[in-house]
Amino acid sequence: MPEFDDEFRCLFARYFQPVFAFFLRRGFSREESRDLTQETFLRVYRGIGRFRGDASFQTWLFQIATNIWRNEVRQRMAEKREGFEVSLEAEMEKGHSVPASHRLPGESSPSGALEGLLASERARKMREAVGALPPQMRRCVLLRIEQNLKYREIASAMQISIETVKSQISQARDRLGMELNRYFGPADQGERG
Repeated sequence: MPEFDDEFRCLFARYFQPVFAFFLRRGFSREESRDLTQETFLRVYRGIGRFRGDASFQTWLFQIATNIWRNEVRQRMAEKREGFEVSLEAEMEKGHSVPASHRLPGESSPSGALEGLLASERARKMREAVGALPPQMRRCVLLRIEQNLKYREIASAMQISIETVKSQISQARDRLGMELNRYFGPADQGERG
């Protein structure tokens, strides 16, 4: 197997930087990109015996990297949805203020509490509206907003055409605009693009 290990070292040396750059372009830190690149090559090493040569090695390699990227995005989105509980007493001991929604009646609230409450309500309404979008449209929007992906990257990740991505995001903007106009007003819609 030493001959195979030498060949693998050559492949690793040749493709490490492009795979590393692949993850960097998708918004991961250098450390995260390095870890994901190593995970990619670990899967390549384990699965090289199953490589049939139907596509080029580079295509196969980047399909593995894309699968790892998708799994990481899914995992992060799931973690955001799960959230976690925090003890109010522990937060107060650390010196953090208690949100207005958790104050006792008659307790004084810091200035800006109303703005914070309104911002929280707007964020909740936005999450609900995005969650109500059709699945493909919602995935396009989330990849664009949360991962800051370009249309071409979204198309590649979802294995759909760029035109479909553009259409889905445009339709989502229209739907969200109609749904949220009463909460945000026309001035708060944000810029297109």
